[in-house]
Amino acid sequence: MSYESIYPRTPVGEFEIKTLPARTTLVASAPGDAFKDRGSAFRKLFSYINANQVAMSVPVEASVSKNEMIFFVGSNSAARALILSEGVTMQRLPATTVASIGLRGRYSRENYDAGLKRLTAWLALRPEWRADGEPYAAYWNSPFMPWFLRRSEIHVPLTRTIAAPPAFYSFGVETIDGARTNLAPYRGKAVLVVNVASKCGFTKQYAGLQKLYETYRGRGLVLLGFPSNDFLGQEPGTNAEIQQFCTLNFSVTFPLFSKIRVKGEDKHPLFAWLTDNALHPGLGGEVTWNFNKFLIGRDGTFVARFGSRTTPDDPELVAAIEKALKP
Repeated sequence: MSYESIYPRTPVGEFEIKTLPARTTLVASAPGDAFKDRGSAFRKLFSYINANQVAMSVPVEASVSKNEMIFFVGSNSAARALILSEGVTMQRLPATTVASIGLRGRYSRENYDAGLKRLTAWLALRPEWRADGEPYAAYWNSPFMPWFLRRSEIHVPLTRTIAAPPAFYSFGVETIDGARTNLAPYRGKAVLVVNVASKCGFTKQYAGLQKLYETYRGRGLVLLGFPSNDFLGQEPGTNAEIQQFCTLNFSVTFPLFSKIRVKGEDKHPLFAWLTDNALHPGLGGEVTWNFNKFLIGRDGTFVARFGSRTTPDDPELVAAIEKALKP
């Protein structure tokens, strides 16, 4: 039997924001738990579809707070005048934007809860969207399909917010181990960005930066070190050599990233943003030397800047960090 797909499926293990089309639905309700007793609602819906020869479609959606199954009426049946039976109602839904995660495995509450936790964490990094409705499940396979072959999704209805996400979190970076990532994991923290070097007169500041990190990380501060060879070749080593130097000599545990350019036409986009005078009046301007320090607030805004001679224990720097850490 062929099935009509009402909307594209989210691949297993992936996240996406997608808009579901306007659709006609048949809704079946039954007593009992949304997961343990779902079969009763499914059988009621399946019996009605068979008896009325309604065009088959996928997926089937289900509430997780009540025992309710939702079937999408296929295109060759959507315009028919269907006679509804007890426990089956018809609804017409408008186009809806949702955050979605693709899952594999059992249609169980445990699998659902684990997936929702991941989807919620992913969505938290996208402040341009906010949840606007109850999460629910979408099932692509029959309950008769072996559990390890079943595909499903979790959807969270969304509304776009007015505010765009802070630019700071969008910049792509590469860890010193070579992994591609961005700065979104630091959302909600105060962040001190430092361009570092291993053979500079200010290199001893690594010790103070590590102490600063240990003192304040429990309150939400993170330090991000970006090695650069832009100033008199004072960072000549490879990423592996830089990491070994920082670990052996200063026991550095705060995040370090791959070596980049912090000045000139090919400077890294993060430092192009940090040094942009038009975006940050009074804070912009070229990096002056190794160990410049850029303080980002919990909301992703650039709040303070300090030069190479400002040591990590400088009262002015510490006061700015204390202020940035306030909720």
